[in-house]
This record gives sequence, structure tokens and C-alpha cells, in this order.
Amino acid sequence: MEREHLVTVGDDSHFLEEEDLKMDDPSVCCERLPDGECIEILKDEDDVLIGLDCQNDVSEGRKEFLAPAVGMEFDSYDDAYNYYICYAKEVGFCVRVKNSWFKRNSKEKYGAVLCCSSQGFKRIKDVNNLRKDTRTGCTAMIRMRLVESRRWRIREVTLEHNHVLGAKIHKSVRKIGRGTKNKLLPSSDDRVQTIKLYRALVIDAGDGNSNSNARDDKALCEYSNELNLRKGDTQAIYNFMCRMQLTNPHFFYLMDFNEEGHLRNVLWVDARSRAACGYFSDVIYFDNTYLTNKYEIPLVAFVGINHHGQSVLLGCGLLAGETTESYAWLFRTWVMCMSGCSPQTIITDRCKALQSAIAENFPKSHHCFGLSLIMKKVPEKLGGLCNYDAIRKALVRAIYETLKVIEFEAAWGFIIQRFGLTDHEWLRSLYQDRVHWAPVFLKDKFFGGMAATRSGENLSPFFDKYVHKQTPLKEFLDKYELALHKKYMEESLADIESRSSSPLLKTKCSFELQLSKMYTREIFRKFQLEVGEMLSCFGTTQLHVDGPIIIFLVKERVLVEENKRKIKDFEVLYSRSVGEVRCICCCFNFYGYLCRHALCVLNFNGVEEIPPKYILSRWKKDYKRLYVPDHNSDSSDSIGSIQLCNKLFKSVLQVVEEGMISGDHYNVALQAFEESLNKVHDVEQRHE
Repeated sequence: MEREHLVTVGDDSHFLEEEDLKMDDPSVCCERLPDGECIEILKDEDDVLIGLDCQNDVSEGRKEFLAPAVGMEFDSYDDAYNYYICYAKEVGFCVRVKNSWFKRNSKEKYGAVLCCSSQGFKRIKDVNNLRKDTRTGCTAMIRMRLVESRRWRIREVTLEHNHVLGAKIHKSVRKIGRGTKNKLLPSSDDRVQTIKLYRALVIDAGDGNSNSNARDDKALCEYSNELNLRKGDTQAIYNFMCRMQLTNPHFFYLMDFNEEGHLRNVLWVDARSRAACGYFSDVIYFDNTYLTNKYEIPLVAFVGINHHGQSVLLGCGLLAGETTESYAWLFRTWVMCMSGCSPQTIITDRCKALQSAIAENFPKSHHCFGLSLIMKKVPEKLGGLCNYDAIRKALVRAIYETLKVIEFEAAWGFIIQRFGLTDHEWLRSLYQDRVHWAPVFLKDKFFGGMAATRSGENLSPFFDKYVHKQTPLKEFLDKYELALHKKYMEESLADIESRSSSPLLKTKCSFELQLSKMYTREIFRKFQLEVGEMLSCFGTTQLHVDGPIIIFLVKERVLVEENKRKIKDFEVLYSRSVGEVRCICCCFNFYGYLCRHALCVLNFNGVEEIPPKYILSRWKKDYKRLYVPDHNSDSSDSIGSIQLCNKLFKSVLQVVEEGMISGDHYNVALQAFEESLNKVHDVEQRHE
């Protein structure tokens, strides 16, 4: 196990010197390797610290030093370790060995994380330590692992720092303690050769060809030109596709290869996903969490939301990288598979490559950034600032509590000026993109419950319980059908529950009774909360009259911190002649049902039933039974055989799904199919 060390890399010093500090025992936990061998994971945030005297050595050649990249390979751990020290010296920061992983039996190291020394924050027990605290919560790091070729490969990289680089962090060398282990660092001449070696290695890793002398630095960008696959992954993908096509006749997949014949991108959509797209493709969340966070598998997913408010898979893919080209290929292929499907709204992570690809392939769709995805990055981007807690609270209020654009702009301006954040690059770029993520700018877009515009709501990855950071591709493909089966069973059980039982009414409100007969249990439960919260609203008054349009003011006692309530005003537009009611909170567009404020105005005007335009078919209990997508014509002569197949498949899928619930369900469904088949045969005989 490594102890905490301090390294000063200056013009005359290239030795590792142990810091004479008392260390706590690291936590030890076990993990099992694919071959079954147990390993020990030694974790200690302060494990190894490498300080760099960079005050006079922020070299002009820093831009030419190759930055760490996913896929870089090294002959040994020491090579990788020394490389990152050299890189840190050029950039101007200190390095810490955050984690090391060892096999229990052989004690062989097989994984490690090297991070910036400013990572994390000072521990509570060290608060009184007189040593200056340099921790800022920085996330810069590399994660590397020993791969099957016995080389060390970088699996994850974060380059951004949240503090000033190039400052002289450690001015003196600590006193050498007993048992010092001196570790020689590469000299200046050796370092130049080493950097060139690492550049060649990452190029080789990208194309699988040792003959790469003709390539230049552009090869670093081209590394994303093919999937980074383990040994056996290609065969696993092939086996998966064959198995799915045999067991799933309506299964679709397409592979994209680069000019050298290497697999670059893959898209697949199973039969249920293709059918679900006809019902629930109005709002889509494109989930690239696993790709952007550098998981073992570069998985992306198209996710919709069904009539129970459950996430439903609309397609999956594997991408070589986060490039406009890869995203554009994926979207183009998905649209082709889904017969030109064009969602109303597409929610994604905040990414320039995604923006370009979506604008090209979904020109009629509203592209929005997931607010919860942005808020998850707040600790990373702002955690190192003094007054972080106050900044975060002010940011939450500005985003979630403002109802008008002018209120948001004023609140944001206050944050920037109050905390001196004028030059903060992340906040500046976030503000420039505000029309794509801030709720006050998105009120005319339909989200159908996927907006996550309330504090605490999140967009969760579809395969959240089945994929973790190190899940290998083969394991995921083996779990894929199990994961989908559980999702489909949840939907089928929710269908049965919604149709076979009536929900308990909590008020005498006519709106509650009306939708209890129409909506699925889960969606009705959410609407029922709005009906119940009508009691917290009061003082409904006319504010302005403009012909048939009346603006009402509704006051509400809104719950705030520590279970306290404050009175907040909501403006509601109402027109009896056209049956329109719109609240400034825009609950209907964000969640698909009317809010408590709109219900109060309807009730105030003696309306006893919700207008039909505010009762969405997509939330109804029998939505999939009554609605067959893509019925452009009643004549089978006007459409092709593929479209006929799609319609028949979607119509019968509901019977298949419910027939899987139990033995009795199966027998009834099978009998129905046999009777239908006999009737089809009768038609055929009459035409002979």
C-alpha cells in the first residue's frame, strides 16, 4: 500500500520524498474480477500527494504536450504515473493518487485513480490543522486499469480544474522521514521521448494498427472513429443481434463501420420499442449518461414516458465518441427505423455536438437541455467557490421559483453581482443557453412529465439498476432482455391495476371524479394532489378583462424551507368561449394535467368538468387499446406491406404483453390468436 508522499519537480530535483505524517488506515473492501479472483481495493483520499513547484516552469510548450485521453495505453503503471506527473508539471497543478486496486492473492495492482491534489475538501478532524488548505473540490483526474494485453489503459479523463493553475503550491521539500522510498522521475531529455511514445500509443489504441507513422496529431481526434471494444466484445455483439432476431422478428439493428472496416456505431430497436414509439414518442429523453461519464460501455438510449408515467425504451445504441458525426448517424438511423418519427420535444444533456446533430435530423422538434442534468453539475462547477452554499441556494431560487422572464433575469443578475461571478465561464455559457433549459423560457413547450422543472426531480438513466461504471459490454447484453422484461411486466401490471379497480376519492370535487374514470392510477394520483392542494389556494379575483379573455389572480400558501409557507401570486388566463385556461406556472405543458390554480379558476366560474382539450389521451387507461398509431387511411391498398406489418404488430402487442402475466392470461390470449388465425384462413379459402 502506498503512503502519502510529496514530490517536488523542479530544475534540480527529481526525487520522491516521503512526508512524515501519520496516516489513518484506509478502508478496505472486496471486489470480484471476471475470472473469479478476489481483489482488495485500497481507498484513501490522501493516499499519495505529488506537489509540483511550477512557479517558474509553466512552459511555453504546454500547448504541445499531449493531454490525457481515453484509450491511451502504457507498458507499465510507472509509465502512466510518470506521464501524468509530467503533464501536471506542464499544466501547473499537483497530483494525488486517490485510489489503488490490488488483487488479493497476488497483490498485483490492476487499477488506480490519479487526481488533482485540490480534489475533495478538508476532513472535519483536520480543520484545526495549521497546514494551509488547498482543497477546492477539483474534479480533474484520470482513471486507468490493467487490461488483458497487460498494458495500462486510461478509461476515464477529466481535464477541467476549478482553481488557478501554474501557481507555486509547495515552496519547500518536506523533511524526509524514516523508510523513505526514492523514486526517480524522468529527466528532461527522457521526458521528450516519453511524450512522443505516449502519443504513438494512443494512436495505436485508436486504430489497432502498429503502422501509424504516417498519422499526425489529428489521430487523437480520430480515436473516436471506432468503438473501444474488449476482447470478445465483437462476438458478443454479433451473438446478441442474432439471438434477438431469432426471438424477436420485428427486431431492427444497423451497424456503422469506418473506412478501415472497424465497428464505429451501432443502433438497435426491439419490437416493443418500435411499437411504443407509435404511442409515446411525443417527448423523448436522449440519455447519453454512460457515454459522457466514460462508463465501460458507451451506451446511449432513446427514452419516452408511457401512460403510467413510467420510462419506456425507444431504442439503444453504442457510439464511438461524443461527435456530431456519431450522433447524426444515430439519429438518422433511428428516424429511418421509426418511419420518420418526429418528437415534439427532445431533452438531452447540454452538448454542442448534440445540438448540431438534432438540428440536422429533428428540425421540427423543440430541443431542450435537461435541467436536472445541469443541476447535478453545480457542485462540480461551483463547489470550489467560497460562499458556495449561498450561491447554490440563490441559484435554486432563481431557477425554480421565478415565474416570469424578468424575474429570472433579475435573480440571475443578483447572483452574478452579489458573489462576483462575472468572469465565471461555466455560468456565463449557461446563461447564454438559458432559453434551452430555464423553465421560464420553456412554457410553450410540451414535456409530458419529463421536464423535471421542480426542485428535487431527476431524469434517471433507463438502465440505472443494471449498468455501473465498470459493467462490461458482454454482461450488459446478457442483462438487456431481463431489464426490459421487468419494465414490461411493470407496465402490464399497472394496466391491470388501472382497469380493474377504482381509486379512492379524497374530495367531493367534480374534477376528481371525472378523471378517476379516465386516467391510469399513477397519473390520476398526481392529478389528485393538485385537487387536494386547491385548499391551499384562496382569494381568486379578476385582475384584467380583455374582451372574452379574463386574467385571474390566485393566491397560494406555498411550502418553503423548514415546513414554512409563504403567500405567492399566480396569474391565470381564462376564456369561457373557447374553453381555455392557462396558468403562469404552466403545469399542463410541463406535466400534462391542470394545476391547482387553473382548477380554482374553473371552479370560480362554475365550470364542473375539465375542458376536453386538457384531458390527454396518452394518460387514459385504455389508450393503447383505443389508439392505433399511423392510421392515415382506412384502405390497405394505400399503404405498403411494411406499414401493414407495423399496424398489425402494434395492434396485437397489447394482447401479447398481457398474455405473459399469468397462466390464465396466456391461455386466453393463445385461444384468441388461434381463433383469429382460423378466421384469416377462412378469408384465404374464400378467395381461392
